[in-house]
Amino acid sequence: MLSDTERGILSRLSEFGEEIEGSWDVPRSLSLPGLANSLGLVRSSLHKPLTRLEEEGLIFTRVAHVIGGGSRKRKVVHITALGREKVSTLGNITKIKSGKSFGQIPELSRLFGRGTDKNNLTKLIMDASSIFLSGLPGIGKTSLVRNLVSEILDLGWTVRWATCYSNTDISDIAFQWTEKKSLRDISALTTYCGKNKNLLIIDEIQEVHSRHIEGIGKLLNQLKDSRAAVLVIVRSPNPFNYIEGFSEYRLLGLNDNDGKNLLPKEIDQEKASEIVTALGGHPLALHLWSPESELPAEVEAVQEFVESNVISKLTKGALSTLDELSLSPVPLEENEIYDSTGIGELDDSAILRWFEEKSEPHHLIRNVRRSLWSEIERKNMHQKAANHWSEIEGEKALWIETYHKINSNDFESTSLIDKISAISRKNSATAALLIEDAIKFEDDDNLRIKAVDIAFERAEYEIIENHLSMIDDSPQKKIRTARLFRINGDIDSALELENTCLSLLSPAEKIRFRISMLVRKFDDRIPSKIDNYLAQEILTEIHNLDFQDISDTDRFTAELTLNLLKHSIALGISDMTLASQSRSELEIILSDNEEYLLMLDLKARLAISNSSELFDLTLDSVRSFIEDCSDQLKKISIIHSALEVTKPNFPDWLIKSHDRLFQNPLREDLAAYRRMSAQCWYWRGIIHPTYRLSYWQEAIHRFRAAECNQAANELLEELTKSI
Repeated sequence: MLSDTERGILSRLSEFGEEIEGSWDVPRSLSLPGLANSLGLVRSSLHKPLTRLEEEGLIFTRVAHVIGGGSRKRKVVHITALGREKVSTLGNITKIKSGKSFGQIPELSRLFGRGTDKNNLTKLIMDASSIFLSGLPGIGKTSLVRNLVSEILDLGWTVRWATCYSNTDISDIAFQWTEKKSLRDISALTTYCGKNKNLLIIDEIQEVHSRHIEGIGKLLNQLKDSRAAVLVIVRSPNPFNYIEGFSEYRLLGLNDNDGKNLLPKEIDQEKASEIVTALGGHPLALHLWSPESELPAEVEAVQEFVESNVISKLTKGALSTLDELSLSPVPLEENEIYDSTGIGELDDSAILRWFEEKSEPHHLIRNVRRSLWSEIERKNMHQKAANHWSEIEGEKALWIETYHKINSNDFESTSLIDKISAISRKNSATAALLIEDAIKFEDDDNLRIKAVDIAFERAEYEIIENHLSMIDDSPQKKIRTARLFRINGDIDSALELENTCLSLLSPAEKIRFRISMLVRKFDDRIPSKIDNYLAQEILTEIHNLDFQDISDTDRFTAELTLNLLKHSIALGISDMTLASQSRSELEIILSDNEEYLLMLDLKARLAISNSSELFDLTLDSVRSFIEDCSDQLKKISIIHSALEVTKPNFPDWLIKSHDRLFQNPLREDLAAYRRMSAQCWYWRGIIHPTYRLSYWQEAIHRFRAAECNQAANELLEELTKSI
């Protein structure tokens, strides 16, 4: 007769195929720490059941390289053919889930006790409540919710799970909850996810940087009024203090009987009770306990226990690895750690938590370790880490290098702004928190200007106002203040301030500013034929531009942009003479860019195709262009032109092309890209009417962020009509 632990071991091992038995590299799940983690037991509890199973020929052990677990070989466990036969007689261990899940849900681990907590939380969820699940680090909050999820899925619910790090913002939560759509607008995200029989989970919310806390707080305020159940897992103290409509459920330590189940069975019951009591029934502390451990004198002294019985017993190599992981803002893979010699020892000691092949210390251990560093030690470690990451290429490396550079307080503003600008092109959430941290060390106007620009990208207007109020008066400040006026709908104040700014700018800066205003004016509408009056107004302004005092390089760039603009206007008002003239000018300028010229020609053909045969041939050419073109922006641009002329009978291939391209987000640091992104969301609402409300809410948000108030208002009117 197998024990529960033995059944659990066999069931877990049976999930892996026979082909892995001879592999050089094996998953961590087959190592002793991995098995213990998935079964919710301390590692020492596995010795007896593993020995018995091996004696009965149901499992066998060997040494192999564990993926992510260090360079030395470690003991791993495999199930035998006889073991697989035995599992088949145990009945169906796992049921098929009828619900859907999104996000990276943590690996399921065995739960001891918590029956009352589980029932209470399940009832709250079924009532579509909004809950803060709070408790000490390592108390078992995530494990409890992970076990709940299985039951919720069985009931046909949709579970959306998001795990937070320092750079998590609304868009990142949206990406995890939807796995493909980075909604930024709170109303759009609430509309999309806040539905009946949806469980929305946000884990580790206390890790969010203060820069993003307010935005996520606003999201929670809206979600509580939706039809979805909302469960926020948070370590005490809760950074949100109190949000009306949320109830708090505090998770305490395990009781005596449940706590003893985590310890090896051979321990005397009285001794086991003493251990549970001394550690306050804290699950992680119980996992970390070993027979050599000294118990703290008080229940509250879990941190003292971690310091004296866990951290102090680590080797020098393990401490070095622990320090590096504790310092990092995100979990790391083994090959990303510059001193990974101690990764195996840390894993064996149950110090790490794993996310596939990435790891980080349990937050209780990380926090205790951080508290032991002096300021000089902390600064030196940040400097060392910055130097390490500076030699590695990639977006992640640049982020972590910049993070360490800032926290070592060893940076030069101009160089730092360049790094943050590069980061912002891909991830404005990360760039936003980095610039805020930098300002804490050095309050510099240039840093604040960059903070304002990033906030504009993110449509965070209160943050913009705060930074602008602390910047000395300058043309740069005036231009950004004018932008804020325009976004807020105060066009007269914006124009007045822009005219004031123009007198302070150099000739080249004036031209660039005027051209950017003209392009924005053209784009400030929902996709449709351009109004003839607006078209003539823009063309007149183009004609009146003065290029006298600018360099040849600046003139070249200006003429390129203006001819592209004139070509777009010409197609919009069906002025093929103007289109031809602009095309001729562009042919000279873009002589080495045949792809761009082909795109312009295809747009013209789409606009003038006057027979079904010619139209079909043009669409075939458009399809070929999309397949062959390497530039995302050109692809989207031609797709939008094709959508305009094919609506409402869109070809399937055209919809699929837009769906495919939409998965790769556009740059966030350029206004033209932000406007294109808004147009993308507009077209999403057209071609996927089921989600129109959510997608158009997002489009309105992005049009306003791109200073296209007219477009936002037009779309809001259209949305109101369609509801």
